[in-house]
Amino acid sequence: MKTAKLGDRVKIHYVKRFQDGSRISSKAHGEAPLEVTVGVEHPRFRRLGLDLVGLAAGERIRLSVPKNQAYGPHDPSRIRRLPITKFSEFEDLPIGRWVKITDSNGRLRSVRPLELRENVVVVDTNHRGAGQALELTVMVVSIENCGSGPDVLVP
Repeated sequence: MKTAKLGDRVKIHYVKRFQDGSRISSKAHGEAPLEVTVGVEHPRFRRLGLDLVGLAAGERIRLSVPKNQAYGPHDPSRIRRLPITKFSEFEDLPIGRWVKITDSNGRLRSVRPLELRENVVVVDTNHRGAGQALELTVMVVSIENCGSGPDVLVP
């Protein structure tokens, strides 16, 4: 049975959940799998490349990602006051629920309204995962043997 070794290209499906169990993203069956190089640090899933060593196609692993390696701690300085006009599309402002608003650069941003004041809304602009650990369930779809390359990390 072929197993993943340092330098191999591996295609995976994954499901990412917050510690409270809510699902935040996935590359599941029916979607194009994510391709990673075993031994190379992945920009979104640190240590994933090393955790795949020794796995065969069809095998699954469950990884815990501590909050400091996931989206970091909740940062109180990211509580902001925004003009109520930013929320004009909402009939009833959903206090405590995540909503999308357009920032000054025209990009959509997720914020969580915390409090409504006279002409201001106090919002949390932290990532919704800030302060939470993650659980990543990974299934190896396929392995392409490439051998160790110069960019492979050594554990």
